[in-house]
Amino acid sequence: MWPVLFALLPVACSRPAGLKADDPPTAANSAVQSDSDVPFRDSRSLPVGTLLTVRLKSPIAADSPGVSRVFDAIVDESVLVEGSELLPRGVSVAGRVESARASGLRHNRGYVRLTLDSINIAGRELSIRTSSLFVRGNADEAQASASGASLQVVRLEGGRRLTFRLTEPLSIASPPDTSAR
Repeated sequence: MWPVLFALLPVACSRPAGLKADDPPTAANSAVQSDSDVPFRDSRSLPVGTLLTVRLKSPIAADSPGVSRVFDAIVDESVLVEGSELLPRGVSVAGRVESARASGLRHNRGYVRLTLDSINIAGRELSIRTSSLFVRGNADEAQASASGASLQVVRLEGGRRLTFRLTEPLSIASPPDTSAR
């Protein structure tokens, strides 16, 4: 094992390519600092991790456990990047209920797992990816199912504010104008 470590020592202690021994370390020639490290490099794009706060347009009622239901919401807080408003307040978004479950421990409690799927910006429907959001809701007994068993329904009230986090960048750049052709 020692011969391998001694063989790797010259590589580990060498300077990055393109630097001379007498070059002083500066931000211009540092291999650590690069323009790709800047999170808002493209001012028309929302980076991963951007928070989107939305407000539900209408209540959500989800049966437990494997429901796939869609919901509509609007952006409740505008999103700014480098002082420029990329997402104004009131933009429509659509999402889906990934799952719902009533609590076995607390009476009339449950959760709903939500995610956002699309956003409508200036008439363009853009696909977005967000992390799942677990939201506590109220659970109650629903009408009997076809098998005669009662279902638990978890409800979220309309107007509720929810905050999602982007898991993929979202490019808001305008599409090229094709009407001049």
